[in-house]
Amino acid sequence: MNNEAKKEKTGVLSIAAKVTGLSGLLLAIILLTVVLVVVFSVLANNWNIYNTPEFVISTSSIILSISGVACGAIDLRRIKTAKSSEKGRVFDIVGIVSGVIGLAIRFIVMPPIVLTQIIRI
Repeated sequence: MNNEAKKEKTGVLSIAAKVTGLSGLLLAIILLTVVLVVVFSVLANNWNIYNTPEFVISTSSIILSISGVACGAIDLRRIKTAKSSEKGRVFDIVGIVSGVIGLAIRFIVMPPIVLTQIIRI
């Protein structure tokens, strides 16, 4: 008989939470810098955000951030009920925190920047 303890693997949801949460945060930061540059330079010339790459980055950031929060929350609940490995807890927390920060950048930080520039015009 083999007396070695079975090695636990990090769950797929844990990895998905970390990857999507951090990707959403990264895209939100990229979007913030792009919008700052674009808003200050192009907004006066009838800039339509829906025809630009910023719209794609924005939508991707929102989807990935929400996915990170959802995957992390689902897997934390699975860990609590012992249906998933404890090894993924840190990944879940990273996914949730980075997803929330990405959403906060997108919905709390960016609208005032864009609105103040629109009002100036």
